[in-house]
Amino acid sequence: MHKIYDTGYVVRIVLKTPMRIRTYLALIVAIVSIPIFLAATLALVKIRQDERDAAIHGLRETTRSVSLTVDREAQGSLSALQVLGNSEHLETRNFEAFYKQAAALNRPGVWTVLLDSTGAQIVNTIVPFGSVRLAQLSTFPDVAFVIDSQKPQVTDLVIGPVPQRLVTGIYAPARAAGGKTFVVAQAFDVEHWKRVALQENLPADSIGAIIDRNGKFIARTHRTSEFLGKAARPELVAAAAAANSGVIRHSTLEGIESYDAFTHSELTGWTVALAAPVVSIEAAANRAVRLAGAGMLLALLITLGVAFLFGRRLVAAVSVASNAAVLLGQGRKPPAARSSITELQQLNLALSNASDLLDEERSSRQVAELERQHLLQNEIEVRKSAQAQNLAKDRFLAMLGHELRNPLAAITGATTMLNMGIDDKQRISRCVEIIHRQNRHLNYIVDDLLDVSRLLAGKIVLHLQPLDLADSIKRCIDGIRGIERAQGYILASDTEPVWAMADTVRIEQILNNLINNAMKFSPEGSTVRVGLREEAGRAVITVTDDGAGIPADLLSHIFEPFFQGPPAANRIHAGLGIGLALVRQLVELHGGEVQATSEGADRGSQFTIRLPCLAMPPQSLPAAHQAPDVVKRKVVCVEDNADAREAMTEVLRTLGYEVIEVALGGETLAAVTSARPDAVLVDIGLPDIDGYEVARRLRADIHTQGVLIIALTGYGKLSGNDEPAYAGLFDAYFVKPVDVFELTNKVEALLAASDTA
Repeated sequence: MHKIYDTGYVVRIVLKTPMRIRTYLALIVAIVSIPIFLAATLALVKIRQDERDAAIHGLRETTRSVSLTVDREAQGSLSALQVLGNSEHLETRNFEAFYKQAAALNRPGVWTVLLDSTGAQIVNTIVPFGSVRLAQLSTFPDVAFVIDSQKPQVTDLVIGPVPQRLVTGIYAPARAAGGKTFVVAQAFDVEHWKRVALQENLPADSIGAIIDRNGKFIARTHRTSEFLGKAARPELVAAAAAANSGVIRHSTLEGIESYDAFTHSELTGWTVALAAPVVSIEAAANRAVRLAGAGMLLALLITLGVAFLFGRRLVAAVSVASNAAVLLGQGRKPPAARSSITELQQLNLALSNASDLLDEERSSRQVAELERQHLLQNEIEVRKSAQAQNLAKDRFLAMLGHELRNPLAAITGATTMLNMGIDDKQRISRCVEIIHRQNRHLNYIVDDLLDVSRLLAGKIVLHLQPLDLADSIKRCIDGIRGIERAQGYILASDTEPVWAMADTVRIEQILNNLINNAMKFSPEGSTVRVGLREEAGRAVITVTDDGAGIPADLLSHIFEPFFQGPPAANRIHAGLGIGLALVRQLVELHGGEVQATSEGADRGSQFTIRLPCLAMPPQSLPAAHQAPDVVKRKVVCVEDNADAREAMTEVLRTLGYEVIEVALGGETLAAVTSARPDAVLVDIGLPDIDGYEVARRLRADIHTQGVLIIALTGYGKLSGNDEPAYAGLFDAYFVKPVDVFELTNKVEALLAASDTA
């Protein structure tokens, strides 16, 4: 038993006998539920009030939206009247042309009227031109006021003379013809306002209305024909006259008790009202109260159920803890027990703490050992990777040195023979041929290295044009046959005409790499076959050899940059391991794919390229470059390297050009101004100012701004990011070493185009 005493401030419960846990929980729920019930009652009252206020606020916002629609429509009309009021046809009194201009602005339920200073209608677009008689006056009472004030005016609901029905109007002075002669107006059918303003987003049971300044209905959503032009409820008219906006509660003309929200259109002065039945407004509030009350009741029931459930779980958890304490007192290890109650869980953990600590220590040692082994394994893997990368770097640098020293040695030997002053023309020609061939080989090595860098950075830009792939294969094979290494091989081709959108230079680069690769891995006297056919709308190019073949485990790696398989016995030129990587990237840039196949060691290999091809062969492409027919031209050559400048100058003079040499960029403007050349060849990398600044100075000077300027750069081919720097400064650019025939052909073509223009 227990007694409850009220001390004035605190309710004290004096226990006579122990109570069960469930009893405590029930008592706590009862004590807590009373203030919650009182608070919930107040909350329900507040919810009901807030829901009603929210519904009324929504009604007011809808009314404001309708008012803005009316203002937008009126503003559009004022803009149209301003355009018509400035019409040149009013200056010339060409009323028929004005009629056509105004009729073009008509909308459903809206037409235009032109009045003179007496109020007589001159033009009315609702009827054919000439149908309006001057005696048909406007119903607007004071046209003179509009002309004198030079301000637009909006009418209330009136009966228009043409046509004879209820309309509203907006009148504006015509600025043309002095602004004192005409008034331009737009008339609005009452159905227009109902259609434009009272049809969007209105509650289904609401009544919307537009009321003029005299308190008469211009438009109404319900019983329109009955109340149109009639006076609205006096209490609504009075409230609208007293305030710009508000809400009143009254009975509508249909006798429905409603909340009526009203506001005024700023441009017209009309009242926009929207009435919603009181039943509808308060129904949402009552529904919210019912839902909240049901939720609170459900919450109370759930609370009681949870209290009962937790009581059972609490009793069970206390029993487990009691049994564990008994076992601990008997000197036995208590079983590991878990409880959802924090305090009891802590008690259970404390009872079995000693054995758990031992297990955790043993487990920690095992985890630490595993982590140490994992870190050691990671360190070994990282070290192996670093060693492999370092070895690959050393092998690549060694191979690069080997590839560069071979052509340099040949060039050194040839130049030594030339410096010895030999007189044998055949030997001189051979030395020059060696220098030219090895120089081209060095150029290929540098271009390949730069191309790999650009491909990895995504900066290669293709110059696509219709290309006969069979012709490219023929040119490529003819070019390779002329080099010394190809003398011991048979180069065969089996092609058919296939056209594709491709970059000529890049396609030949692909073919050169594949054919040279086939010769590297094939014995002398063997045949390298190049095939071309069309298959399923794609051009298929094959390069087949009878050489060392490719092991199966290397097929997936041979297109990786700097990857090289084991050297073959006959492999004299090892290469840099970048040719096939270039092939794959260039083929993919063309929208194609490349694949390597081999039947195994010493059984040869085949590389297959598939490219999109053109359905119809285009017209023939221009012929290959050749030495131009040079008209006597004068050229300024700006180059800081004396040897390069002298070599370029001598070749150009041999071709018939007059050449002026300039060593520094700062001396170029004076030289060009003095010599008046046909073209200027500018090196980009000059020691004082670069080629860009040279071109800017030439373009800025009135005497040299029209001269042809061609850039010579040793930085490699332009990427898409470099081209804007050349735009507007240079007419063309060439990458060193320059093909003189290609350069002179370009110069002659540009000069010929300039002469024609």
